[in-house]
Amino acid sequence: METRPGSQPGLTVARLQRLARLLQGAVRSDLAIDFLNATSALPWVQPRKLYQDPETKALYPSSAIATLPAERRWKLVSRTFEERDFYEGRYGQPIAYAAFVDALAELGVASLSGKSVIDIGYASILQLRLMACLGARVVGLETDRFPHALYGFEGDCGPVRPVRGRTIDRSHEGSVQLVRGRFGTDWSPPPATVDLLLSRNTLKQGYVHPHKDHSHEPNVRLGLSDKAFLDAARQALAKGGIFAIYNTFDPRDTGPGADGTSPFAAEQFAQSGFELMHFNHPDDARFRSLVDILRTAGTELAGTVAAEAPRALFTAARAV
Repeated sequence: METRPGSQPGLTVARLQRLARLLQGAVRSDLAIDFLNATSALPWVQPRKLYQDPETKALYPSSAIATLPAERRWKLVSRTFEERDFYEGRYGQPIAYAAFVDALAELGVASLSGKSVIDIGYASILQLRLMACLGARVVGLETDRFPHALYGFEGDCGPVRPVRGRTIDRSHEGSVQLVRGRFGTDWSPPPATVDLLLSRNTLKQGYVHPHKDHSHEPNVRLGLSDKAFLDAARQALAKGGIFAIYNTFDPRDTGPGADGTSPFAAEQFAQSGFELMHFNHPDDARFRSLVDILRTAGTELAGTVAAEAPRALFTAARAV
């Protein structure tokens, strides 16, 4: 399969590795440094074809085409996705997740080895893969059809060999599992089995409880009341497990994403059996440090991360 100039397999991986080295200056913890260093183990990704329905915009791998009615099959248009699409997705630079990992380390999360982790609204497989390289069993949960189709090829999911690092116990093999659906309604883990329930830039007040001016826009529909969602989160977490929300945003924006506060009130966490560790805690300094480093690197290397929002809020609650 022919690739466009500058899109050969390995180039995005090499660029991510360069970004990771730069970003070590923006984080403080061994855990975040191990997360960034795990880019050294990212596999190269060959271009892959998906087939899109021009009317519904749904994407299908070749293995799913035979299941479609004949009148829909002939309308499909092939689209090629390359390594950059695979690792960086459509919503900014996911390696910025390092700031979230660094914030978790400050809460006492010293290692991900042997940990069960759920990432709600993962959007890109990159951070899932990096956490798995640290020995975590990671489940990515997403309602969007695009990543479900893009990451449906052999080798995208399954066991991941842990890398070497200061926080890593290599006796624990990592893994990546992807689930399409909503937490607590379409899919739930066995009770009391999860160590970390994470959400970055998905569980925003502006998305979950949009202002009436934004109610017509695509938003995050939990399918549950706030109380039922928090109850489901508490049921999934082992005692001492952490539910953490990290949102970056620009309050000057006019869309729903401009409100990056927690969609759940402090008293709601307590009612569902959580002890708050941070609530809408500003993490602007750490995140701006990360963005400043990447702006200095230039858009050719840093890509869309250079336009990342200047504000960050961190909410974390421990299951008691």
